[in-house]
Amino acid sequence: MPGAARAIASPCARPLRVTVSNAGRFAAARTNNQGDTMCTLHDHARCLQLGAEGLRRRDMLTRLTALGLTVPLAALGLDRVAMAGSISFLDRPELIDGLKALISKARSPELREFRVVDLSGSELPWKDLGITLTKGQEVTFLLGGRVWLSREQDLWVEPGVAFHVRTRGARPMFNPMSNTGTMTAAADGPLEMARSLVEFQNDGGELAVPKDAYAKADAHIYGLALVWRGKASAGLTSLLSHGDVCGVIAAELQRLQSPRKLPAGWHNFFMLGGGPVIFNDIGNGAISVEPLKNAGILQRPVAIELKPQTKLSWRWIVEELPSRLPEDQLTSHDYLSIAAEFDDGQDLTYFWSSSLPVGKAFRCPIPRWTPLESHMVVRSGLADLGKWVSDERDIYADYKAHIGGSAKSVVNIWLLGVSLFQRRSGSCRFAAMQISQPGATPLRL
Repeated sequence: MPGAARAIASPCARPLRVTVSNAGRFAAARTNNQGDTMCTLHDHARCLQLGAEGLRRRDMLTRLTALGLTVPLAALGLDRVAMAGSISFLDRPELIDGLKALISKARSPELREFRVVDLSGSELPWKDLGITLTKGQEVTFLLGGRVWLSREQDLWVEPGVAFHVRTRGARPMFNPMSNTGTMTAAADGPLEMARSLVEFQNDGGELAVPKDAYAKADAHIYGLALVWRGKASAGLTSLLSHGDVCGVIAAELQRLQSPRKLPAGWHNFFMLGGGPVIFNDIGNGAISVEPLKNAGILQRPVAIELKPQTKLSWRWIVEELPSRLPEDQLTSHDYLSIAAEFDDGQDLTYFWSSSLPVGKAFRCPIPRWTPLESHMVVRSGLADLGKWVSDERDIYADYKAHIGGSAKSVVNIWLLGVSLFQRRSGSCRFAAMQISQPGATPLRL
């Protein structure tokens, strides 16, 4: 039921398979003189018309603003059919007490220690976890909770999407992008955790939003951190031999044993982790993209001069679109795409729409991305789903037509999979990706 703190869809909520480029891109976030994040939608004036609708509505909009998601309530048109099947999570006592009982029963020698994870919306980055690791040591996180964008509209994301952890002050941050995940310590030192939905301005974990707005988030992430003496897989196998708590141990063990991997030369965008949770190297230069109630961006650095006849070409097969609604609206902005990022911080994504006309271009409906990102429809409809098709775009011409900035080069090629808003699954495969220019050898990606 919308607005309820917890709605049980099944007696045991199974963990789900889960999962925008440069830190400087978010320096363009717009603020007013009071330091509040401003809505950058074209109809910003409507966002101010709160009037007598009360503090409850105002508070909800404040929370959305803190996440860069400001939009009038009337625009929150959600796909209820897709969202009706959403699986709820174990509440805090069920998850934590259940895992503690299992640990007590198993007495696994592989487990060095465990700590309760508890992170509320009001807590600023970074919070000490009470765990100190040595470089290379593994720790597993088993998470519950939600980060609410609007309870009234049943708009929320899963805890693993927002949960970040790191060795104090060290890079990189670890973001599981699923509700179970295992981190390998990048350095010696204590662990610290934070919540973020694309709210960091750089890979150092500094906030890109005002602290007071950030602290108004309606969020609660909880669970357990399991610190291992050796390999996490051995410890989880030991625990699993004594039982499980609604499948969370088995889910993480299965994830660790999965052959999924990132393709060589590609890496996660620093604010969206998870990597192989969404993307997978399937061989021969092909990459699968499979978001499910999460979001990911994979980046391939390039150094290509932006000049006439600079073309990006690829083959792809889309088995399932993550949206059946127009993707130019905030709450249906779920999509699969390939993109070019330019040296002026702009990016242009080419996507397959469920219903928008081919050739339509628009600015990203997520306010923090509106100044930075443009989308263009290159395929539309359901008729060609399940078929391999080829596309080619003159990215110089498209940049001039739809962005018109001062870029001199292409710095990254992206693959994107987004299914945060409607929580549908999406699935596609990209192959034969390359950038070509007259008189030059094509750069295969």
